[in-house]
Amino acid sequence: MIKKATPSAENNSAESQYTIDSHIDAAEFTKVGTDEAGMEVIARPSISFWKDAFNRLRKSKVAVFCFAILVLLILGSIILPAICPFNFSQQNVAYSNQPPMWVDNVNQKVHIFGTDTLGRDIWVRVWMGARVSLTVAFAVALIDCIVGIIYGGISGYFGGAVDNVMMRAVEIISGIPYLIIVILLLIVLPRGLMTIIIAYSITGWTGMARLIRGQVLSLRNQEFLIAAESMGAKPARIIARHLAPNMLSLIVVNVTLDIPNVIFTEAFLSMLGLGIAPPQSSWGIMANDGINVFQIYPSQLWIPALFISITMLAFNLLGDQMRDAFDPRLRR
Repeated sequence: MIKKATPSAENNSAESQYTIDSHIDAAEFTKVGTDEAGMEVIARPSISFWKDAFNRLRKSKVAVFCFAILVLLILGSIILPAICPFNFSQQNVAYSNQPPMWVDNVNQKVHIFGTDTLGRDIWVRVWMGARVSLTVAFAVALIDCIVGIIYGGISGYFGGAVDNVMMRAVEIISGIPYLIIVILLLIVLPRGLMTIIIAYSITGWTGMARLIRGQVLSLRNQEFLIAAESMGAKPARIIARHLAPNMLSLIVVNVTLDIPNVIFTEAFLSMLGLGIAPPQSSWGIMANDGINVFQIYPSQLWIPALFISITMLAFNLLGDQMRDAFDPRLRR
């Protein structure tokens, strides 16, 4: 205990103004004890990983805005072609190449995006193209996800010679140019939605397989996997019940970022004449038709191009925000 001393005339220095009192009076202290009720109080509610990730994702204005755009595109592609007064394949050459917001005085109907060179309504064709593009994108992403998880999980879990053989097969498949596969399939199969899905799915799963294999190798020696193996769990159960849930956030983000590539590939193939067969509508077919009359009627090109750009941008931005939300190192 430090006690201030009485200053003297002989010694006025700062060092001599304090002396140490070795006696400590117990009455000067109060026993606090333990607060048993306060020890059980939870200062912060316990939340799961997914709830915390979605809460952070919900706070992102970019993620909410992109998600709203994608929801509107999906709902529009489902509902609008059914309630629109025009048919996407209905032709009327007398009304060809009309500007946006053109009114048909005979039928008293408005063509919101105008008409193309064959007199077809661009508005309904855009939403039918959205239906085709989104269907291809989600179907291919689902197939790539399932095949990639199974293939990459088996390769990474067993390792050794099995891993070497399976990865060499992946390298051979990914080394084949995609356009060659599409052209060969078009020789055997007719042009259509299913042909594009099959063609892209043949090689599209290799990226997911490599990603899953790397994650499985990093989780292979974790304690929970060793405990599951010691309890007699089969490899299929370990991959499905233990490895896949721990990689779910990575899978969701990768699928979200893979969908724009599929949409762009479908539009690119349709522009080359290797995609959807007319009179079916697709953003790529509409862009290809708009190129021929771009200098005279530019709206026929920039309308499908705008929808392609908005959809790809929304998926990419949403994927980036999901990657940040699912990363526990970025918690604040």
